[in-house]
Amino acid sequence: MELDATDQENQRVDEITRFSKKLALAAVILAALPSLIGWLITPQGSLYFGIQTNLDDHMVYAAWMRQAMDGHFFFDNRFAVEPQAGLTVHLYFFLLGLIAKILTIPVTMFAARLGFTCLFVLVFTRLLIKLQIPVFAAKYILMLGCFGGGIGFLVWERFGQDIVNGPDLLKPVYGGKLPIDVWQPEAFVFPSMLTNGLFMVSLCLILWVFSCVVEAKDSWKPVGWGALAFGLLMNIHSYDTLLIGLVLVGFLVTQVAQRQASLSWVARVLCIVAGAIPGALWFLHVLNSDSVFQARAATLTYSPTFRQLLLGILPAVVLSVAAIWKSESRNRLWATIGTALFLLALVAATIPQTGNGFFFDGVGWSVTFAVGAAFLVLLSSKDQAWNLAWSWALVGLLAPYFPVLFQRKLAMGIIVPWSILAGIGLLALLKPLERSTRNLVATLTLFIACASSILWFQREIWFVRNDVGSTAVHSVTYPRDVGKIIQLLNDHPARKVVVAMPGVWNPVGPADFRTPLVSDLNPVFSGMAGAYSYAGHWSETPEYGRRRGLTTKLFLATTSPEERDAILATIKPTFVIAPNTETTPDILFGDQRMPLANLRGLGKVVYEGNQLLLIQVREKG
Repeated sequence: MELDATDQENQRVDEITRFSKKLALAAVILAALPSLIGWLITPQGSLYFGIQTNLDDHMVYAAWMRQAMDGHFFFDNRFAVEPQAGLTVHLYFFLLGLIAKILTIPVTMFAARLGFTCLFVLVFTRLLIKLQIPVFAAKYILMLGCFGGGIGFLVWERFGQDIVNGPDLLKPVYGGKLPIDVWQPEAFVFPSMLTNGLFMVSLCLILWVFSCVVEAKDSWKPVGWGALAFGLLMNIHSYDTLLIGLVLVGFLVTQVAQRQASLSWVARVLCIVAGAIPGALWFLHVLNSDSVFQARAATLTYSPTFRQLLLGILPAVVLSVAAIWKSESRNRLWATIGTALFLLALVAATIPQTGNGFFFDGVGWSVTFAVGAAFLVLLSSKDQAWNLAWSWALVGLLAPYFPVLFQRKLAMGIIVPWSILAGIGLLALLKPLERSTRNLVATLTLFIACASSILWFQREIWFVRNDVGSTAVHSVTYPRDVGKIIQLLNDHPARKVVVAMPGVWNPVGPADFRTPLVSDLNPVFSGMAGAYSYAGHWSETPEYGRRRGLTTKLFLATTSPEERDAILATIKPTFVIAPNTETTPDILFGDQRMPLANLRGLGKVVYEGNQLLLIQVREKG
């Protein structure tokens, strides 16, 4: 007996939902394993924070959580010593800070990352169901969206963004640079699952907003939830609201082209977008009121070359272009050729770029965006899933070159729309084939597209086993001395400026490192003990490079007493965490071994460990 339309829809939803629950469980287990291994192999008495990738960024989050644990709703920047207004509001880390009072900061971060990993799969599933994606395509999209990447696995490196150890034959093809699926976690889902809970909650909110936009076609009911999600996103990861806004412009273009953009729907979408207004106004207030926040916001984060971006999602892009060719559109020939040429033109436009800088100025980017919008008109159809996915996919390629200081962050979740289009394309390509053949081909394409995620997982475990983080100047585990000092600093309730020796990496080959010769503890004490650091983070600390060099001189025996006094007068530290020169008399800088200064004379030695001293600096005068 044939099922009626309602039964068929229920069966589709049920089958996709069952699959997604299994996938969510698998994703959580995989995302948890590197950290669980880290905790298992950490020596007794040592510290492990559950973090291998970008520990300094996570210590920024930890510093906010630490302030929430102390009862603060408004946060300041613990990676700068200048006077601050202390106006930052971050609802996500405020909530995590309250939980951390019970679970501790590392465990809370770990649990949140896994929780939002699970939620992402479920929210992604909800969007695919709303978009009426067939079962086969939905399963493929979920797998590719969660674990997909590009062809960076062919030139894989553990550190940096340059191809150093990769095959010489491929270096010219890749332009000597690593594709983004090797090093940019926020652009992909599984690397985000492995490394950063903030990225995962942001991806969940992005998908929820788009789901509400689609549902708002027929009802006002989802508008409130969409506005709430957009407002939360503005507060916790504001860059993403610009990305969504640009995508919605592209989506509107497709809807107008297909005569599907009713005034009521546009009004509902504008109400969703309006949810970001309170957060945006507060952001502008903080920006205008806090000079330290202004310096932080002015940090340049240039995007990689377009070639790096495209190669980082290439398998999904190829299948997406195939989807155009297999579509029923009258314009499929010109749309296929035009899209391919558009992508090649962007690659060619960015080839001459050397060093850092914007690829486009405001006018150049606007013209390129207008061309992209014209392609969206050509690509548009009556299918909501198709229009939304292509809007996000094409705009997602252009957004990272929008000429703003934080442009690289606009690649957030770029694999997601391309995975939707790839699933649609693969379904169209394989439809004439038998089921077993379809499954085999789908598995093979997934294996290629997900190879980089396998290496991400492997690299996280490698970091744990070799006790070196992705920055090369932060360890993965920390000795007993660090835990004792964190405890003593937490017991010191007054405002405290702490200075430790900046990290010194330990190169063992071209672009290869092991446990740092000196692990940079400045961000650790800001994050875990709420101390202010003079040179703690490349972005949060104003003039970080200069301050890092000045701080390093403080600890060298070659620095004269007059120079050291001048440095101390500049930093005005409450505590100095110094290497114990009885066990560590010198340190290797490149090929030169430099003696370390005995800093006991700076004040009272509060704690003396085998490796570190905690010195409360004597006040002058």
